[in-house]
Formats: sequence, C-alpha cells, structure tokens
Amino acid sequence: MRNTFAVAATAALVLAATGAPALAQDETISITGRVFLDHNGNGTFDAGDGVRVGGPGVRITDEDGRTTDLPVGPSGRYRVQKLLKSTYKVETLDVVNYTTTKSSYTTSETVTDGDFALVGQVAKGIAYVDANGDGTKQADEKPVTEGLRVTGNTKDGSPVDMTRTAGADGAYRFDLPLGDYTLTAPLLNNENLVLGKPAAATDIDWATGTRKLTGQTEQVDLRYITAAANITVRGSLVPAKDTYLVGEEITAKVQLVNTGNAPVMPTIGLGQFHAKVLRHSDNLEAESGTQFELEHRIVPGATEEIELTFTPTGTIFTAFELVVFDPMRALKDVDTTDNLLLISTKVVEKGAETTAPTTSTTTTAAPATTTTTQAVAQAGNKSGLASTGASPLGFLALGALLLAAGTSAFFLARRRRS
Repeated sequence: MRNTFAVAATAALVLAATGAPALAQDETISITGRVFLDHNGNGTFDAGDGVRVGGPGVRITDEDGRTTDLPVGPSGRYRVQKLLKSTYKVETLDVVNYTTTKSSYTTSETVTDGDFALVGQVAKGIAYVDANGDGTKQADEKPVTEGLRVTGNTKDGSPVDMTRTAGADGAYRFDLPLGDYTLTAPLLNNENLVLGKPAAATDIDWATGTRKLTGQTEQVDLRYITAAANITVRGSLVPAKDTYLVGEEITAKVQLVNTGNAPVMPTIGLGQFHAKVLRHSDNLEAESGTQFELEHRIVPGATEEIELTFTPTGTIFTAFELVVFDPMRALKDVDTTDNLLLISTKVVEKGAETTAPTTSTTTTAAPATTTTTQAVAQAGNKSGLASTGASPLGFLALGALLLAAGTSAFFLARRRRS
C-alpha cells in the first residue's frame, strides 16, 4: 500500500518534527495546471478547447515515492500550494480514454502552467435540409433542429449516450473520449423529411440512418430532403393454378418495389384472410397472424422480395389480398392506388379440384435496380414489408381500390388501438 503525503488546494504541509519552526516562503513551492481537451491539437489551451471535468485527475509523487491524487475542478484546473521544496513528479491519470503528447513532468520549482493537453475522438459535420437537392449547404437552407445522438462505450468500458443539436449554420460537434461509438440521425418523418441518397463519402447511410465512428476525427454529414414516398406491390401464387384444395400449401411470392425517393419500411396486412400462415421469409417479423413488418428499410429503386406460405381453411377463401397500411411511418404516400395486391382464387374440397394450370394475376410494378431474395422462416419468427398489386380481372379494378382504402384504414385503426 502506497504512502500518501497530505496535500490540498490551499493547505500547507506540516513538518514531521513536532515544534519545528515555520517554513520560509523560499523553502516551499506550488504547482498549478489545467487538464483540457485539445480540440485543435496544438498543445495549447485556447479558444474552442474544452476542459476535462470529472476524470481521474492528476497524481503527484515526491522523492520518497509518496503519492497523492488530486481531483480536477470545474474549470479543469488542479493546484497544490506550500509544498516543501523538493523534486516532484506530476502526471495525468487520464491515459486510457485520451492520448497526450505529455503525460508527466518533473519539477523542483513553482509551476504555474503545468497543463495536460488531452486528445480524444471527434465526430462533426452538418445536418440540414437540402431544399434544392444539390448536396451542398446553402445559406438559406435550414438546419436540423432535432438532436443527433452518439451511443457506445469508452475504452475503459464506461457507457456513453450523448445528444447534440446543430447550430444555426447546421454545424454540430461531439467531443468524445476514445471508444467505440455509433452516430444516429434523428427521424424526421413527421416533418415529411428523410435522408437523401449519399452524395459524398461523408454522408450518413440513408438506409440505416447510422454511422459507425472509426476515425479519431470523423466528418459525418446529414442531408435531408422532402419525402415523396411510394411502395408498389406485385406478386404471384405458387403453384399457379385455377383451383386449389382446402389444406393445400400455397406460397405468395411478393415483390415490394420502392418507387419513391425515400427509404421506407412499411407494414403489411392480409385482408379477408380465410387461411392459416404456415411460415414467412426471414425479412419479415410477425406482429400477428395476418400483420407483418419488414426488418429493414428499402432504398429508392430497390426491390425487396417476401414470401408467405399459407393453407386455405375453407372454400370461402376466394382471393389472396395483401395491403400496405401505416405505410411510411408517418411519411406521406404520394400514390395509394398501388398499395394492394389482389389475386382471385378458387378453393374446393378434396375430390372436387380442377388441375389445369394458369398464371396468377399480379399488379404492374415500377422497374427496380436491385432485388433481394430472402430465406424462409417459420411463421411468427420475423416480420416484413408489404407489396402492391392490381386486380387480375378488369371488373374488379374499382372494387380493389376501394377495398385497399378500407382495409388500410382498418389495419391502421387496429394498429393505433394496440
């Protein structure tokens, strides 16, 4: 166990020998300094730098090896006075979560500038609404007013959860200890704003709205645009038949095409569903037996494939109906006419089947740039997106649109009650 010598901000050391005469002024020294966050890395405390508050502080060791640890005050300063004139080693204890070019110094004289410049991790950038879509912040383009968030852990394992708001110029900055962090963009769907397609390497991922911070100083820009969200649904039934049997396994293969400008993650529902879902693709999460949610966003121009395998429970099953509802997490859907996939079917009891093959009717979908085929999971494991389609028969067109609106309203009301 180490010996400690008594020291305080304003207290004098007392000589060990009882009754010894008071020390002369030239027989004592004082040590003063600051522990600060060196934001510009120049080693000098100047405008824009921060102070280190609440850290492990500073340690002073005398010639006999006796030590004491000093806390750092609210201004980042430490101070000890009236030390017996001798040689002392002064060192910062902040060597795990920060780097520094000077971690200690030795003195036998009074010190008034015993500063320690700490360098941690910085995340900075601009967060704004790109009104003209050119990828560059203009003077009249407004900043994002919601807070950006950084979460993670410092190198010594301490948790970090910080929020910063961009200034009037859109600029923001996080000054962090060294560690493992993720920056998350605020969700602005209620303002009908979404992250735009990255125009530079510094732009945050528009699909996830996050960036893993890996550099000691990292630029991360958040560029929002006005959303014009839309999902188009198409699909077919496999096997494709005129007539199915009660209890027969049928798989709906559905394509969800993002034909808007916003990454979206809608919820889907199965309407008038006189059947039982047996399993669904891995990219879906089941919220109920007839309601599902996609696990991730679909970026504009991309197609997400989902699968639902089911079996009709009776001959009353006359159509496979899949509808998008609560489609864009509060974003405005610019075209609600393509949110329904309706495939008419005929189901009979065993012994009354017709076997002539046919092609299931699907909706017309906009072209997609990418397609992802998902593995199939057991029903109730995961959730997914909805698809859009049109009635296979001309005379059902108007009815399908009305049905889509009614079913969507039903599911949304149900979701809000839950």
